[in-house]
Amino acid sequence: MGPLREMAKIIIATVHKSKEPWLDLGCKDYLQRLAPRHPVEIVLYKDEERLAKAINEDKRPILLDPRGKQLDSKAFALMLEKEIEIRGNDAFFAIGGPEGFSQELKAGKSLISLSPMTFTHQMARLLLLEQIYRSFEILRGSPYHK
Repeated sequence: MGPLREMAKIIIATVHKSKEPWLDLGCKDYLQRLAPRHPVEIVLYKDEERLAKAINEDKRPILLDPRGKQLDSKAFALMLEKEIEIRGNDAFFAIGGPEGFSQELKAGKSLISLSPMTFTHQMARLLLLEQIYRSFEILRGSPYHK
């Protein structure tokens, strides 16, 4: 694994506010863990149309979609490292609904799936944050992953 870039900025774009305080606490915990080296910004859009516009405006979005490629944690870490390198020190993730994104929106974009199971937007956000944190720990060589 190559050198880890400090201060890589990650954006997670999604719709729907969290309705579960315990999920908010989990997200807050991972945001705090990541903040010193890799700030993460969660951007909530009012509706799917505005989220789609943000996706189309990004250079290399990574879409979370039920039909996306499933990666283990090490492969996800390598993919994230590569995206940060290509994009110049940032990464942009977008969380789709239970049916994923439209075919036209997905065309030519990177698609990943957290699991063959369906999760709420809020749960997917927490799982993605944990995997981002785990990725940076894997790339640092910390014992967190084990």
